[in-house]
Amino acid sequence: MNRFVVVFLTSLIAFVLSACASVDSKIYAGNKVQTVSAWTLEFAYESGAVEQLKKSTGDSEVKVVSTGQLPSDLQLRDDLFFMLKDEYAIPLTKNLGDANGRILIHPIHFLGGGFKLLTITLVDQQGETLARLKITNGDRNATFKDDEDFTKYAARAIASAIRGK
Repeated sequence: MNRFVVVFLTSLIAFVLSACASVDSKIYAGNKVQTVSAWTLEFAYESGAVEQLKKSTGDSEVKVVSTGQLPSDLQLRDDLFFMLKDEYAIPLTKNLGDANGRILIHPIHFLGGGFKLLTITLVDQQGETLARLKITNGDRNATFKDDEDFTKYAARAIASAIRGK
C-alpha cells in the first residue's frame, strides 16, 4: 500500500511540474542587454484582421483592418510597465526617444480566455534582437495562472532576463 502511495504521489508531482507555467529564455547578446539605460514597453505587432474580397471580375482584393488591442492585452502591458518600473527598478520610459532598448510583447490567448503564451523580444536601438522569452501559462484545467498571476510571473521573468539572472 505504501509503495502505491509513493508511486501515485511521484506521478502527481511530475504531472503538476510538467504542466506549470514555464519560461524559455534565449539570450543572444547578454552584454548588450546590460548596457541599455532605458527601455520602452510596446506591442510587437498591431492587432488587425485581413479580409479578402472577391470582385465580380474574378480579381481579389486584400484589405487589412486595424482593430486595436484587446482590453486584457492593454491591461497586461500597463501592469507589466509599472511592475517592472516599481517592483524591479527596471528603467522604463513611455517616450521612445528617451529609450535605447525596446521590450516587445506579443500575447496569445486561450480560446476560452486567459493568457496562453507571452512572447517577449528585447531589442536594442538599432533593431538587433538581444533576447527572446517565451512565457507559457500552465495547463488550462490544472495549473492555469489567472491574468494577474501570469502578469506577475512574466514581470519576474523579464526582469531576470534584463538583469542577466
